[in-house]
Amino acid sequence: MLIFICDDNRQDLEVMRMRLAKAAAGLSADVKITAYSSGKMLLKAVEDGANPVLALLDIYMDDMNGIAVGRALRALLPDVFLAFLTSSRDFAVDAFEMDALHYMVKPVTSDMFHTLLMRLTDRMERFTQVLDLPVGRGEHARFSLAKIRHITSKSRGVEIGVQGRSNTWLPCLFGEVESRLSDEPDFLLLSRGGMINLNSLQRIDYDVCHLKNGEIFPISRRERAKVQSRYSDFLFCRMNAMEREKND
Repeated sequence: MLIFICDDNRQDLEVMRMRLAKAAAGLSADVKITAYSSGKMLLKAVEDGANPVLALLDIYMDDMNGIAVGRALRALLPDVFLAFLTSSRDFAVDAFEMDALHYMVKPVTSDMFHTLLMRLTDRMERFTQVLDLPVGRGEHARFSLAKIRHITSKSRGVEIGVQGRSNTWLPCLFGEVESRLSDEPDFLLLSRGGMINLNSLQRIDYDVCHLKNGEIFPISRRERAKVQSRYSDFLFCRMNAMEREKND
């Protein structure tokens, strides 16, 4: 498992590399760590073919700040996990919007890296959970639940929006897909023909949902109160998690 770390302070970079390696050894995790002293160097490595599972980025760097590096990296590798290092909490909201695994305030300890690796393992396990749909003649279509952005009824079938690829149409009934996802806490029914993954949601404006990629979906009057309640609960849980991170 390849992990990139990036900090323009070379002394901090080496300390973090050592502490991350110690945390990985404590978990018996097979980890390769590559360190970069600038965001541009890290992005160049990815453009040349490197494929890290996780990028750990210092926010305050001279050439590109860590948030900018993270956004550029996600454009190259939509599935990469991100975590941020910082000397203040000014960018906590930006990290939240990018679905960061962790937001760590320096000085970073080995225990913080242990928590980071545990979260990475948990998130990777979530990516192995799939939506398995029969599409005829014994064939099946499978989608990682964590990568699904939305599912909508369309042309006597369903259209599934997945991170990093074009929308996919399948000859399945929307009701069948809804029933398969009814127990999944991250999926939210918007109407009789639409549902979204809460992790893809940017905001709600009364009767429409705005996803992080710019797509917009209507909320039916019947589901409006339930959607607002679920979204509020989701934000509350996420903000509580961020608050705990600040106090770690």
